[in-house]
Amino acid sequence: IFECKAKGIFRKEKITPVAGDRVVIEVRDNGQNTIEKIMERESLLNRPPGANVKKLFIVSSTCEPNPSTLIIDRLTVIAEKNNIEPVVVFTKKDLKPSDELESIYRLAGIKCYSVSCVTGEGVEAVKAEIKGGISAFAGNTGVGKSTLLNAIDPSLVRMTGEISSKLGRGRNTTRQVELY
Repeated sequence: IFECKAKGIFRKEKITPVAGDRVVIEVRDNGQNTIEKIMERESLLNRPPGANVKKLFIVSSTCEPNPSTLIIDRLTVIAEKNNIEPVVVFTKKDLKPSDELESIYRLAGIKCYSVSCVTGEGVEAVKAEIKGGISAFAGNTGVGKSTLLNAIDPSLVRMTGEISSKLGRGRNTTRQVELY
């Protein structure tokens, strides 16, 4: 692992290195390592920021908070526009089934999974889907993105939060983009 700073030329060209970039670095004895070149990107997402993403896992809960088809649809369009395969994952299957929503998105040709991080049901299928390239996870606050990542790989120890009973939605707990 090398900590690097981007060369000033990137700022001039309005290019920001993001997670997933393939780069050429210069490692120096004094530790002042630099990113010399960012290779051509196959895809680029602005939010979450990521490059060379093959699949966008659009995570939505079946309840608490209620699923937002608007968010799922928007993220699907963003994925398709950037030549990224959208995959919809419904969480909290143990609290409420997602059959109706799954059938709608499957009819549109989108892969769907339903998981319960409490029972572990469906987690292995999502884990298998991740293999073979860079994947990103996106969705509303409180839908279970970090909980799902913890279920896929317990060594990640992602911080999770509770759903606000007053507001009926999650509180932001994850604020950074990392490549695992």
